[in-house]
Amino acid sequence: MNRPFVSVCIITGGNLAHLDACLSSIQTQAEAPAFEVIVCSNGGPDVAQLVRSRFPSSDVGHVARTLLGAARNHLVERAKGEWLLFLDDDVTIEPWFLAKMAKIAEAHPEASVLGGPNDTPPGTPPFPIIQGAVLASIAVSGPVRRRYGAHPAGPADERFFTLCNLAVRREAMVDFPNDLVGAEENAVLSEMHDRGLLMHYDPELAAFHERRATFRSFAEQMVKYGLGRGQLTRRSLRTLRPAYAVPSLFLVYCLAASALATVQPLVLVPMVVYAGAVGATAVNITWGLRDRPPGHLATLVTAGMLILTVHLGYGMGFLQGLATRFRPAEQGTPVWSDPMPAAAAPAATALEFSPDPV
Repeated sequence: MNRPFVSVCIITGGNLAHLDACLSSIQTQAEAPAFEVIVCSNGGPDVAQLVRSRFPSSDVGHVARTLLGAARNHLVERAKGEWLLFLDDDVTIEPWFLAKMAKIAEAHPEASVLGGPNDTPPGTPPFPIIQGAVLASIAVSGPVRRRYGAHPAGPADERFFTLCNLAVRREAMVDFPNDLVGAEENAVLSEMHDRGLLMHYDPELAAFHERRATFRSFAEQMVKYGLGRGQLTRRSLRTLRPAYAVPSLFLVYCLAASALATVQPLVLVPMVVYAGAVGATAVNITWGLRDRPPGHLATLVTAGMLILTVHLGYGMGFLQGLATRFRPAEQGTPVWSDPMPAAAAPAATALEFSPDPV
């Protein structure tokens, strides 16, 4: 069996609807290089059955307990491809994604990391669309906004990438940390940067990533992002950039200003300036979405609330991460199920195929 060009590595918690959409988008790749699909799950046996219905020869592992970084290490150990493409189970890619990735990798042999933005899927409800616009705003996400929208192709660093859509050259891969609840890709990319390895961002490598369905789940996501970054900062101070600490400093300021306002009202001036900036950003986002439902006022209010949620949630999580002691989680060992026999494999259609060899 020849070595595949790409190992598509997917972690799933067992959301079959999302996973099936992800696998379907991989299955419909056109003019793709040889690739394999590897899935690690903490879900039930239905996961393996679903994966094998689309990719009979794929590796499917089940692990009872593990953090995401350790689970991805299991995928890396299993992978045989020249490139490792990490996708979340709620991500879909366009039919030419792998073909474009192969061309970009050929054009940039110096790069050890490739990636692009994660966009809001087309046809989604207004709330996820507003989320995507908020996350792509420089006033909201600062130096990491390139993860959420198209920007010019070129040299990159860890600020450009997220693990829901990230390709790493196999020979350059380092282990994911097994003690972080998030930001594990930032730990890996920072270490690769310290080793002098080069990275390339290209908007052609865009993937569609499902957004959160509710304010609560969105807030939990922001807290988790901040928590992972705070843990990483405590683990390695050199990974800290000033922008990552700003939301936490603002949160501390808000708490202090609330207590001191009755004594010295001028302490509220920065809060008033911030409120104006939030309003202006929300207006800009609303204008960009002016032709979309649910209407200008509803979009304006939703965008403003999401901006506050990003900053305060991330800031809260960051402080919590700084205060969290590192305790590597007890890791389970995955059980890998045998591939489906060739005779039992479903027939592929003209667009639904797994290129040989895999």
